[in-house]
Amino acid sequence: MRKISKNQELTKLESEWKAHFDRFTAPEPSREKTLDLIEKIKSMEQEQSPVDLRKELETTQDNLSTRSKIVNMFLSQWNFYGTVSWLMTGLLMIVITFTISENYGAAGAGFLSWMKWITLLVIAVIGYSFRPKNEGNEIIEMLSYYPIIQQIFTRFIIVMGFQVALTLPLSFIVIGKESTTLYLVSSVIPVFFFGVIGFVTILWLGQKLGLALTLFIWFSQVFMKKKLLFQTPGDDYFLVIHMIIFGVSILLLSSVLLKRRFSVNTK
Repeated sequence: MRKISKNQELTKLESEWKAHFDRFTAPEPSREKTLDLIEKIKSMEQEQSPVDLRKELETTQDNLSTRSKIVNMFLSQWNFYGTVSWLMTGLLMIVITFTISENYGAAGAGFLSWMKWITLLVIAVIGYSFRPKNEGNEIIEMLSYYPIIQQIFTRFIIVMGFQVALTLPLSFIVIGKESTTLYLVSSVIPVFFFGVIGFVTILWLGQKLGLALTLFIWFSQVFMKKKLLFQTPGDDYFLVIHMIIFGVSILLLSSVLLKRRFSVNTK
């Protein structure tokens, strides 16, 4: 009797502990339930559309203000050339300016020599800024929110703005007391012209042919007796020639619009 009572006690105790452990254990799922769960997970993955990073970028950019868009565009193209390259360009322009101002007694002769070297530097900077793309740059340009033609034109504006901004004050050092508005015109127009020629020819013909054509024009003006692009205010038809050069530059620059339309139509 005592033995039976002891067995009942053990059975009761076992039941109590089993009830405790059942709270912390789960029944093993059947094979059918496991397969059903896997199918549900697969169907959920198929229903979820992949993340469109391009669309997210466009949505983010569309929410920005016009000012922020312009700032972002200019910053991206400024970084394309590189801060060190900008500093080296500015330093080289300063060195050329002071070297010529110290070695030429006559302001007119020194000014013409200075213009030749500055415009040659402009051609070099344009060629470097629009150098052939490497794979990384091409991917960045393609993924950008802005069309490639806008990126290129913005880069041109930055390059020319930087060159003109340095050319104007440096011209006073070369000209000295003879500095006049006409001298400023004769310093800015050639810089603008060769910048436009380099940019447009590279855009249409590629870097090698574009640079070759631009350098051919530069050398022809340096070595020919009749120099139309390098003039001082005392030369004949000074204003007329510079107005024509400026007009030609604007017409050439407007061909960028045709390039943009051509690029859109070929897509």
